[in-house]
Amino acid sequence: MKSVLFVCTANMCRSPMAEALFQKLVGERGESEEWWIESAGVSASDAAPATENTQLVAAERGADLSTHLSRRATRDVVEPFSLVLVMDEGHRRALQEAMPDLAGRVHLLTEMVGQESGIWDPAGSEIENYRTMADQIDGILRDGYARIRELADHSAGSLAGS
Repeated sequence: MKSVLFVCTANMCRSPMAEALFQKLVGERGESEEWWIESAGVSASDAAPATENTQLVAAERGADLSTHLSRRATRDVVEPFSLVLVMDEGHRRALQEAMPDLAGRVHLLTEMVGQESGIWDPAGSEIENYRTMADQIDGILRDGYARIRELADHSAGSLAGS
């Protein structure tokens, strides 16, 4: 099974949005049974809901985050995943410093489409910024799907061989 963990800061905006949109995308492709998809945050409190605007924008896109609860990206959370997609360079650095042996699994989400920029955090801003963030994430997930799948397959094979 391919597995991907989306990681942001608090696990209340960007990473749950990526998780929900990617689950929707693999469902559209009839591949839900092939994937394990979750999210976490490098500085998350445990059990906080996704922000109201994140939930509203996800719902506009046919995704449900009403039961999402945040969690911290600890070793126990990160280690089982073959691919970890982070929202910005700070998240990558934090995970690579805390878990250097897992560094090869950690990639910027934007790298999936050949970019090196981060996904801006709309926390605390107006809902239009959440829509922009969701559009950006959805576009990357759709355009970068083949690369995400390739990395998840490659990483899963590496895990099985270790």
